[in-house]
Amino acid sequence: MNKKKKVGIFTFTCDEGCSIYLIEIFNKKLIAWLEKMELAYFLSIKDRRDAKSFDIVLVEGAITTERDLKEIEEVRKMTKVLIGMGNCAITGMPTCQRNNFNENQTEAIKGELDKFNFLPKCQAIKEVVKLDDEIPGCPIGEEAFVKVFEKYL
Repeated sequence: MNKKKKVGIFTFTCDEGCSIYLIEIFNKKLIAWLEKMELAYFLSIKDRRDAKSFDIVLVEGAITTERDLKEIEEVRKMTKVLIGMGNCAITGMPTCQRNNFNENQTEAIKGELDKFNFLPKCQAIKEVVKLDDEIPGCPIGEEAFVKVFEKYL
C-alpha cells in the first residue's frame, strides 16, 4: 500500500473564499481522497499543526505582514508541492489593491497599516516563494481545483 500524502492548507490575508469553497468540494470528494491523503493541517477543521513536513500544501491569500512572510517561507521549505489557490495567492488581487492607491488614499489608511504592522507593499504568494502549480479564481472553481489537486495525489 502506498503511503498517504500529507496535505496542509494555509490561509494568509484574504477573505477566505477559497477555503470556504474548498469545504464544499470536500463535501463531495474528501472521503475518496482520504484513501490517498492525510489532512495534516487546515485551520478551518484542525487547529493544531503537528506536521513538520508536507507532501502537498495549498495556500490562499496574500502576504501583508512580517509574520505572513516568515510563515510562507517556512511552509515552502517544508513542502514538496506548493499550490497557489485563488487569485490572491497568484496575482495578489483583490487583496493587494492598496498597492495601487495614490498618495492621498495611502495616507488615509496609514494609521490602519501601522496599527496592524502591515508591510509597505502587499505581495502575492507567488511573488515571495515559488509555486509549483496554480488554481486561479476568486473563489476557485471545483473543476479546476480537482484537476490540479488530483495530479499530485
